[in-house]
Amino acid sequence: MSLILKALEFAASRHKAQFRKGDDKSPYINHPIQVAGLLVNEAGEKDPVLITSAILHDVIEDTVKGKKQKKALIEEIKNIFGEEVLSITLEVTDDKSLSKKERKRQQILHAPKLSVPAKKLKLADKTMNVRDITAHPPVVWPPKRIRKYLDWSEKVVAGLRGVNSNLEQRFDESLKAGREKYK
Repeated sequence: MSLILKALEFAASRHKAQFRKGDDKSPYINHPIQVAGLLVNEAGEKDPVLITSAILHDVIEDTVKGKKQKKALIEEIKNIFGEEVLSITLEVTDDKSLSKKERKRQQILHAPKLSVPAKKLKLADKTMNVRDITAHPPVVWPPKRIRKYLDWSEKVVAGLRGVNSNLEQRFDESLKAGREKYK
């Protein structure tokens, strides 16, 4: 439990000036907390390493600029949270040096190759993103862009299946709700 609380404090500090893109502009830290909550409360996951990784899953990707800062942050996560948490976190971290289009393509290609814990985390992350976009879409996103995002998420999740049926069901329900709302 102390590892999880430490991760909450660490992630909150790193994400403190960030907000979600949705029309509600919620504090960014809500997202990793919701991903961790989904894993525990809806998917029945109890592994503290997985939950800690969920809380930290966007820290490397979204809170540093440049290779030097990234390297220092990776070392800090390893020293505080251990190699296993770092490994899972890195597996789900996009390479921001690539174009957005290429990062999206890479997520589809790499999904089947992820470790089981990373697949669970990525599946929970995609589920929460679909829920968030359905409930609070970015103001500048027309329905067509939302539908494209939903389609892309489904392609990523196709490579993540087989790790937690409850989680897969939650994704499917969220995807269906999104498609109903943005026909």
